[in-house]
Amino acid sequence: MREVLVKITKEIISFLYEEKDKQGIDKIIGKHGNDVTRVIDKKSEELIFDRLNHSGYKFMFVSEEAGVVNKENYEYIAIIDPLDGSTNYLNGIPWSSVSIAVYRRGEKDILSSFTGVVGNIFTKKIYSYDENFSYIDEEKISTPHPPDRLLILAYFSRSRLLSVKNFLDSLNADYKIRSLGSASLDMILVCTGKASIYFDVRGKLRNVDVAASSNFCKRLGIIPRNSRLEEIRVGIEKVEQIQEIILSSDQNLLNLIALSLQKA
Repeated sequence: MREVLVKITKEIISFLYEEKDKQGIDKIIGKHGNDVTRVIDKKSEELIFDRLNHSGYKFMFVSEEAGVVNKENYEYIAIIDPLDGSTNYLNGIPWSSVSIAVYRRGEKDILSSFTGVVGNIFTKKIYSYDENFSYIDEEKISTPHPPDRLLILAYFSRSRLLSVKNFLDSLNADYKIRSLGSASLDMILVCTGKASIYFDVRGKLRNVDVAASSNFCKRLGIIPRNSRLEEIRVGIEKVEQIQEIILSSDQNLLNLIALSLQKA
């Protein structure tokens, strides 16, 4: 099935790249939670649904825009983010993606996906995984060495500012800090050795945002965790929020951020 998902994702990201400068794609046509649905979000979602429905497999969809679709007569659950990093996309910032994570019917946990894909809309790079391995553009990859320089990808609310400051003050090295705007691609930066740590403690992320990237990273031995350093536990049968997520291959960084967040 991985090959099918890769083929579909390549088509979707090509479509989105071609649409990026067209008039009207940013029009708001709905709301879900604290977020909005724009014309381009819906177009991407509907195209993904169509391609998966014609793939020969029977899916229930859990998607950012539509919620839960096809609740009956399905074999697999597809967790879909049709456009991650939409603000970047609409402003021509080349850091946005499409994500699809697939689970067998009966699975309940976000980390139990058996295959999935994340596609970078601007670079056209494809990050995928099967039950055992992760791939970049069809090349199997292994767990990378951590980067030489400390690059922190951080998302936090004003209420967590002191905790994050304590974490940064505890570091014994110079660092760079960035908020790039696409959770799935940010996580992949960590899992491919380009960034040191990623965390989002705003309580705004949803399972659809990180399902595919979490399982891509899991194949590389890098597990998304909460502030108690437990593996994240989030359901997959509906759109659910994730209060906090931390990702790093560096145990010392994990310990420091966990300690800082728990003290708050």
